[in-house]
Amino acid sequence: MKAKQRTLGVLLFLILLAGGVFALLTLRNAREEQAASAAADGTIPLAAVSGNDLTQIVLHYQGETNTLLYTADGWTLAEDPAYHLDTSACNTMLTALSSLNAKRELSPQAGEDYGFAEPALTIEVTAAGETDTYTFGASNTMTGDLYVCKNDSNTIYTVSGTKAACFELTRAELFGAFNPAGLAASEIEAVSYTLADGETVTLKANSEPAAESGSNAYQAVWRLAGDTAADLDETKVDAILSALCTYVSAQATDADPAAYGFEAPLVTAAVSRWHNKSDLCHGDRRLLPDGGRRPLRLYGGCQCGECSFVPRGSAESRIKHSSPALCKFLVQRGIFLRRM
Repeated sequence: MKAKQRTLGVLLFLILLAGGVFALLTLRNAREEQAASAAADGTIPLAAVSGNDLTQIVLHYQGETNTLLYTADGWTLAEDPAYHLDTSACNTMLTALSSLNAKRELSPQAGEDYGFAEPALTIEVTAAGETDTYTFGASNTMTGDLYVCKNDSNTIYTVSGTKAACFELTRAELFGAFNPAGLAASEIEAVSYTLADGETVTLKANSEPAAESGSNAYQAVWRLAGDTAADLDETKVDAILSALCTYVSAQATDADPAAYGFEAPLVTAAVSRWHNKSDLCHGDRRLLPDGGRRPLRLYGGCQCGECSFVPRGSAESRIKHSSPALCKFLVQRGIFLRRM
């Protein structure tokens, strides 16, 4: 019995010893991986910006200058306050600046400009009342690292080649897609659209008994307003609803509607939305400053292979006649949709 107990004791000791060794190896590997990651990112601090201190980031890239203002309310483009920025992209820049480290520190060699004569990217970061400028030059052909100069000093740093990627965005690439009409397919009760040749088609969602035998449930079925017995192609109906709810992909502030084909629109669509499950609200109260129930009207045109989906007329009377708030919002901001 004692021999068995001693054997069990030895086995337990060996198990505990093996567990301890495994834990130590795991800890060592984790530290080595952490050290390797730190070495890959660099250990020389260049920037440690806090969101509480940041006020703006100025990007000089591909001949453009874009100033991103940052407040507690979010991001704004100083050159065009109405521009709809990609919040996620801007936040990624802040994250990058919170721990921007360099790998190496170099002394400039005579006859070398390291790409700073025509920098690929320059950013100006203002935080806590102070502004730092980071100039990104050429890429090291051997390592792929970028040369960086801070505040035009005589010291050159190298950073990982991926560090500048989140800042290399043009104004078009800074745009954040969104749905200006705020439409969802499930909210649309009726659609009436007029084609370029003058033909008008009106579709309406009717509440009809579900197809299942013996079911008391109802379902929304789209019908032609003038021929409710006709069966419609559900795929095409879904495509129309999807187009009405599509997110815009670009923005040109103060655009001239005539320059984008709105003098001869491809289609004019009036959309009615359900106010709730049992009551239809024609138009959208949230889009009309006077709380009216006029139809929400959107106009489409085509220019240079791209379809647009914004109000057409530029005359004040025409804008007021359709959907004032939405027309003003879209026309002033020149919001466009790509062809589906």
